[in-house]
Amino acid sequence: MIFDRGIPRKYQRSIDDAFTTILDKGDDQHRRVMKAILDSDMLVRVGPVAQTNASGRTGLISPVATNARLITERLSLRDAFGDIYIFIAEETIDTGGQRGCEGTFVHEGQHAWDFAEAISSYSNRDYNPIGVTDPSLFDLELAAHETAGRYMLRIGKEDYLQEGIDLMILGRNADGTYFLNDAGIRQRLDESYGLQEDGNIGPTAFQLMGIIV
Repeated sequence: MIFDRGIPRKYQRSIDDAFTTILDKGDDQHRRVMKAILDSDMLVRVGPVAQTNASGRTGLISPVATNARLITERLSLRDAFGDIYIFIAEETIDTGGQRGCEGTFVHEGQHAWDFAEAISSYSNRDYNPIGVTDPSLFDLELAAHETAGRYMLRIGKEDYLQEGIDLMILGRNADGTYFLNDAGIRQRLDESYGLQEDGNIGPTAFQLMGIIV
């Protein structure tokens, strides 16, 4: 993982702490994603929320460069991560603290994993054409919301759980226990993103990244 130039040290410390906590408290998939990011040259950017109008965003550093590599190179998952960035808004860390920072990297980290898998699979299309993955935006957001919910349950603190309830990612049973709210997540994807599994599934990962296929 590489930090973009000029990121204040306080944000770098917050991100480093978030990765440490996710690796310690997360499930197998959370750890798999965080380790893959840390072992790669994936770029981390930090800036005002106005830059992207989102608390976090994942994309390609240079779609032109990635498309050029895909013409001539086979890319491993680690190689593909090196073409990807995750942006986190300063305000997410300033106001959301470690919960906001952890949540963003759990959610956006899943996007980065799915993008890297798609890039790597496409670079090997001549060798394994049936192995190419190109998930829809619905599938990408469903996976990211589910992994965020699982993380909230793993942490188990009231503020994490309440955020999950507020976002419809988690539900609460009559006995006070919490669960991953599949129906709530799908409702959120419909209401907030306009995405439905049997309706508008949105653009594909390649389209979102600007990969020419």
